[in-house]
Amino acid sequence: MSGIKKLSIMCVLALFVCCIATGCAANVPQPREAEEIIGIIGAMDPEVESLKEAAAVTQTTTIAEMEYCSGTLYGKKVVIVKCGMGKVNAGICANTLIGTFGCTKIINTGVAGSLDADIDIGDLVVSTDAVQHDFDVEPIGFVKGEIPYTGLYAFAADEAMRQTAVTAAREKAPDIHVYEGRVCSGDQFIADEAKKDRIIADFGGLCCEMEGGAIAQVCYLFHTPFVIIRAISDKPGETEFVDYKVFEAAAAARCAQIVQYIVSKL
Repeated sequence: MSGIKKLSIMCVLALFVCCIATGCAANVPQPREAEEIIGIIGAMDPEVESLKEAAAVTQTTTIAEMEYCSGTLYGKKVVIVKCGMGKVNAGICANTLIGTFGCTKIINTGVAGSLDADIDIGDLVVSTDAVQHDFDVEPIGFVKGEIPYTGLYAFAADEAMRQTAVTAAREKAPDIHVYEGRVCSGDQFIADEAKKDRIIADFGGLCCEMEGGAIAQVCYLFHTPFVIIRAISDKPGETEFVDYKVFEAAAAARCAQIVQYIVSKL
């Protein structure tokens, strides 16, 4: 090979190395940050209807008999869904929002029963963490409520989302009391004093409901920030079912209004 050819090859190689070292290869497309999409989950129609109306839904996708409604709230992309009651439905829903729709944050909205005498109907609870009060494998060596092989029985809400939720609630509804604490979930509607006292003895907590703990676990597994917002609709052992039905609609509507405001602040 002639000296000229050798020199040419060496120049090309040197230029290639130089391009890499100095970033000339930056013309290659770089990974982009995931687009922010907020998933909003409610268990029942009163918890999501006003949100869907406000979001100007542009697309509805049905998966596992759940309708995922895509739209925009305050300039933010959202996917709103009614999951139905219970932890299985809630877990499927959270998984689908994250895995199929690419949601980067999850808000769970709805109603709950008070576990604290100071927390009255109409008050609001924002989650610090969530547990599943009916999950129990103590006989094989785990703490009550602990999810085996995670080392956890409580899944922490995202700190920034929690603070945003509290601020939004206090700004939007200054007439109500806002509490921060544990949400206790189980596949049971807690209506009597004895069951309420058992949950408090085992886990503490400020309110009980049927979905948040499962959503929290899914979000933990997918490393997805979440927060649970619950308006108090009843007080186990004190509220009659007929009263619950009256308070449920009002509590759900109030919670949905606050969720809209939270989205505007995220």
